[in-house]
Amino acid sequence: MNHKIKAVYAIAVLILFFAVGVAGLAIPATHSLFVRLTPLSLLLSLTVLLLFHPAWSTRLAIYFLIIFTAGLLVEAIGVNTGVIFGEYAYGSVLGLTIWGTPLMIGVNWLMLIYTTWDMTGRIRMPVFLRIPASAILMVTLDFVMEPVAIKMGMWTWSGHVIPLQNYLAWFVISLLFFALASIMKIELRNKMSIPIWLILFTFFILLQLFNI
Repeated sequence: MNHKIKAVYAIAVLILFFAVGVAGLAIPATHSLFVRLTPLSLLLSLTVLLLFHPAWSTRLAIYFLIIFTAGLLVEAIGVNTGVIFGEYAYGSVLGLTIWGTPLMIGVNWLMLIYTTWDMTGRIRMPVFLRIPASAILMVTLDFVMEPVAIKMGMWTWSGHVIPLQNYLAWFVISLLFFALASIMKIELRNKMSIPIWLILFTFFILLQLFNI
């Protein structure tokens, strides 16, 4: 089976998985069950992404480790101090935590940085534009994700208001991660990057539209 056919099957499986997720979250009787499956959806998406990664290197593995660890640490500092993103707290939905921060948050940062950097790398533009453009895409995805994540109990904000500080922090942190990718000469070409990014974006948009 050639790689194109494999990619089509993988995309179809992801679309079906997230479509079932939307339906499951929309039905009151199954809502709580599908909320608990959130970590599985993150792990499935990252697993598919990495399975289709075409070429591994020590430099790339180091970069991935930095993003996972730094993403987790900055969230841990943020949730314990309120200084970075604002005052917020994680719920139990995302599973195992360290310093009050779910390990899945590191997975989330890695997956979103990977797919976004790959996407912008397919557009011909100078790196000084690519880095902020990538950060803007990250903030855009966070913007559509935040209301859904709150409703699903992933985290809660003090005063039930998402502060502007959160989006500014996402932009700055993403900017630093993408700048590091440029410095380390990280270039990604993965058939699954754009499909996964668009599937996640559509998933959160649909949940907002259906007020789930």
